Amino acid sequence: MADTVRVDISYRPLRIGWAVHDGDLPAIRKAVEYSHALWGGRFNPILVVDREEEARQLVELFRLDVIVPVGDSQEVRDFPKKFPHLIQPFHGDAVFVKQEQWRSFSWVLDIYNAIAHWHDRPEWKQLKDHALRAYHWQADDPLTDVFAMQFGAFPAADEIGVDYADLVAKNVSPVAFPLAPDARIPADVVEHPGLASIGRFGIDRHYRVPPGWDAPGFFVGSVVDPNDLVSFWNIRACDIPLWFVDVDHIDRYVDLIPEWARVLKADVEHRRHEWDRRLGVWSRQDIDEASKHFAGMELTFCRLRDHFWGGGAVSPPEMHLGRTSTLGVMGNSGGIPRVNFALADKPFCTDLHFAQQHLVASVSLIGGLYGDEQHTFDVPYVPELNEFYARTMHFDYNKLRIGPESTGLIISVADHDTFLNAMQIADLFKRIFSMAGLESSLSNGGRIVRQLLTQLGGLQGARVFKVPGARSLLKAFGLTDTFTRKAALNVIRDKSPRYPGGTFGAHTDLFLGPRPFDIKLTPQDVFAFVVCKGLFRMGADLRCPKCDMKSWLALDVLKQSTTCELCGHGYDATEQLIDVEWRFRRSGVLGAERSAQGAVPVALALQQLGTTLREAMSTNMYSPSLDMKPVNGSALPKCEIDFVWLENGRFPKRDSLILAECKDQGPISADEFQRDLDNLRQIADALPPHRFDTYILFVKLAPFTSDEITMARTLNGPYRRRVILLTARELEPYHVMERLEAEIGKHVYAGSAEELANLTAQLYFTDPVDSSVSP
Repeated sequence: MADTVRVDISYRPLRIGWAVHDGDLPAIRKAVEYSHALWGGRFNPILVVDREEEARQLVELFRLDVIVPVGDSQEVRDFPKKFPHLIQPFHGDAVFVKQEQWRSFSWVLDIYNAIAHWHDRPEWKQLKDHALRAYHWQADDPLTDVFAMQFGAFPAADEIGVDYADLVAKNVSPVAFPLAPDARIPADVVEHPGLASIGRFGIDRHYRVPPGWDAPGFFVGSVVDPNDLVSFWNIRACDIPLWFVDVDHIDRYVDLIPEWARVLKADVEHRRHEWDRRLGVWSRQDIDEASKHFAGMELTFCRLRDHFWGGGAVSPPEMHLGRTSTLGVMGNSGGIPRVNFALADKPFCTDLHFAQQHLVASVSLIGGLYGDEQHTFDVPYVPELNEFYARTMHFDYNKLRIGPESTGLIISVADHDTFLNAMQIADLFKRIFSMAGLESSLSNGGRIVRQLLTQLGGLQGARVFKVPGARSLLKAFGLTDTFTRKAALNVIRDKSPRYPGGTFGAHTDLFLGPRPFDIKLTPQDVFAFVVCKGLFRMGADLRCPKCDMKSWLALDVLKQSTTCELCGHGYDATEQLIDVEWRFRRSGVLGAERSAQGAVPVALALQQLGTTLREAMSTNMYSPSLDMKPVNGSALPKCEIDFVWLENGRFPKRDSLILAECKDQGPISADEFQRDLDNLRQIADALPPHRFDTYILFVKLAPFTSDEITMARTLNGPYRRRVILLTARELEPYHVMERLEAEIGKHVYAGSAEELANLTAQLYFTDPVDSSVSP
């Protein structure tokens, strides 16, 4: 473990979902006003609780940190309780705290903090040079809600205790600009930002979340339809610039539409693809009729149909205030690695006036745990485990939000440093399987695998088992059998009638440790490796002169005057030691457990996955064999899984879980294979599919039979490939597809669980190998 680690920090506002009742226009207006008072508030979506499926999709899509009810109905008040993992990070349900005797404040970053941080900087002067305007309109203007969303409106001071309109007037001095009712919207509004731009100032997209549909332009809807207003707000919350256009008031947009289109075209002309340089027309209704109002423009039509928010069309980016890298100091807390780091280069005001305000520091670490296969800082993106992550990795149970490829810590603007504890991978897998109704614990076989890998120095030490002769060496001699170096080398060479020259020649380019590149691996190297790693111990067979029986003594206990282990007679062994021939015997976990040989295919499969999946841009972790026990009356099977592998995917791709069953060369009865298959199928189906893509891996150090292939095929569906079959052909080479490429004469790439499953389907389930799998 390193002494220091690079810590990347991205500071971002909290993402708040405003829960409202369907059609509750006053609540929608409040949500809009609250948002404009917050720094980054325009990226907070509005959730209509009556449409629960859509609301849940928005919670997931926007990766919300907290849900705040707006309105008095009980349904709205109870809605946040449906998301117990989004624990309120501050006291009460309100974002704004009004105090008669004390100073009122906001729990999260507000626009006053933005003004205080930026007011004396050159960037702020550029904003003021654009002549910031305070647009005003009459309350009975049909477009009043559109203007509030576009230009900005603040909550009343007597409601929240803070007069944001007055703060802005005193500190920013915007130019008052009235909008006359029923008059055309002036074209120059696109050149003069409104008050809403303050909450957007200084916020950029983070590269971590790739965009989806991203066409700026127009939203066509009705200003009297609250659902259109909410949809428009939520699309803009995805950082997509739009103007709301109501065709019933189209005369008011005559000057605005061409000017807005001109500005947007200049913003998108740098985009790579021609179709991505088109402006978008968004609507919940059929927009063919409305398109005539945008004549002469190259447009992309974006229809918001049912399930639109769950279909992956749009992807709200992660909006951040700034990012920095700092040096974390590695330490230890109760045997668990911990990193302490400073919250450096804060892109917000840290004055004590704002001490109650909170935001999120999204943290990702580079380095720090190299060589530690029992702990990780890169936990999977499963928001349902927020509280578990918080209690395990931090301190406050309600101040952690897991994010895509990062861990979000909710901090106060006054915090100057913080810490993260590493997660024990064993505890992580326990919690993941608890989501499926299973209690998991390390099995006896898992302990053997873990100890074996520890002796070998980690996963890559298991590559010695790629050599068939090295695996045979463990089978050729029993727990108490002793053998000579010459006998061991003959086994490692693995000569047989089928392979008169032995199988070792295929592995001479394998590296078990450092050596000159032009020097080949030899059987002597393999034997020296397993002895040095403690799989075999060196000693001698000595004959007792009294009982005339031989007993083996390890080199560590050999001496001239020794005692017979069989009869207890003491004798002088000097003469025997002069001409002794060293003999070896299994030791460590291999010498203590009769079932230890079953750990070899598990260790070999883990090593190959470690090599293959490491090449992808992902973080991997594993657990050796686990005993599974159903809880709470679950009908799931009680069984053992030989190992579990977790591959953290690149967002928005889900993480992959591989459940594995490993066999030696067999034979395997059909009933046993079917039982293992059924057990893995049930467990895979029980894991939450919206969080994990689950794969089922069968490992066998011999070819699969036609019956086994037929049974394994049933795990796939018409639109799902999840079974992976690996044999010695894939496990023995360094690269998993090395021998397959030689057989078919094509380059084949498989660097993820998904690609391994697709290739398995092509190889075994009648589909021919497709050259398109090549990069």
